[in-house]
Amino acid sequence: MNKHQYTILYVDDEQSNLRIFRLSFKRHYNVITANNGYEAIEILKKENVDLIITDQKMPEMTGTELLEKTLENNPDMIRIILTGFSDIQSIVKAVNKIGIYKYITKPYDQGELKITLDKALESNKLKLERKNLLEQLEKKNEELEKKVEERTHNLRVLNDRMVESLEYGSLVQRNLLPSEKQLKSAFTDHFVLFKPFDHVSGDFYWFTEFEKAGKNYKIIALMDCMGHGVAGALQSSMAISYLWQIVSRNELTNADEILIELDNVLSEANISNDNSHNSMDGSVVVINETDQTMCFAGCKSDLVYFENGEINHIKGERFSIGSSWNKDEKTVTKHQLDPKKTDSLYMFSDGFIDQMNHDFTKKYGRKQLLETLETIKEKPFSEQNNHLSENLSAWMGKTEQIDDISLIGIKP
Repeated sequence: MNKHQYTILYVDDEQSNLRIFRLSFKRHYNVITANNGYEAIEILKKENVDLIITDQKMPEMTGTELLEKTLENNPDMIRIILTGFSDIQSIVKAVNKIGIYKYITKPYDQGELKITLDKALESNKLKLERKNLLEQLEKKNEELEKKVEERTHNLRVLNDRMVESLEYGSLVQRNLLPSEKQLKSAFTDHFVLFKPFDHVSGDFYWFTEFEKAGKNYKIIALMDCMGHGVAGALQSSMAISYLWQIVSRNELTNADEILIELDNVLSEANISNDNSHNSMDGSVVVINETDQTMCFAGCKSDLVYFENGEINHIKGERFSIGSSWNKDEKTVTKHQLDPKKTDSLYMFSDGFIDQMNHDFTKKYGRKQLLETLETIKEKPFSEQNNHLSENLSAWMGKTEQIDDISLIGIKP
């Protein structure tokens, strides 16, 4: 904005003063004059005035009274009093209540007054620009806050839906797992420590019992699918279906044969779907109740058992089920156990032993798990479950769970 665009209203009850001011400054500003306060107020209703200069001592309405009346409707207008009447009380009132820019006494120097007017107008211009910028920023901030609130609400709704879906998925998945009633009926004693990483799990356990050639068999498996959450849960659902098909169709009674057949099915599925990630670790225990025999086989999954009070540890094969490991090297060993001498046995996924401690510097580890099982072997299984869960929680501290956790204890 150049100076010719600024509008100045000069108020004085002396016509000669109005004429002199107009002649002196009309080349620089748009000058409007008024003979008294009431006339000035009417002008302010119609004109956009940047600066008002008023005489102090005028009939009916003083300069300070005029300026005070302009505060509500013209808050950003610059106010200057130009007068030959010196009254300290009026000055104090003008400064404290009205907020005048300057109090100038007559007679004034035209050059000095122009400098004062230019400074006042330029200062007010910057002030208004800052005010306008702040208003724009405040408006933008309000718009952003509104958008953030909307997006936060949308994310909350989406999150609630996802959690609801996961919780329902967890319910569906648990219905696919063996029931507590089944396991309680099948074994002398047992416990299941099952902690999905995120509602649903890539870990699962599976159980069946059937009769073949006059002999009764019980089969329990613990599997750890690659991944966790929804992807892992979908894999586990698929693997459960495969296990049912394999065992019910072929009535396999050897743990190694079950894992080999499961590996064949998964490997074929991976090739046909061009997918190398559909693999899992797992172990199987088969109990022949009629002959009182028991066998174990595992792929990257171990078995710990106590025989006559002594702890024993059987490591699984080095490859995962359904992995791209050389097929000719995929041999699964069947380990024979005597159920009459076996006090208890434990199957577990790597989620337990891989869990980090409270400061994320160390894994729980297989060695510590074996030591813990050694200390609780004489306790009832319900107490063993509680001890393991509490021990793991103490180990984790505030560290978050990093994987699905599964551990099954069985007394044959």
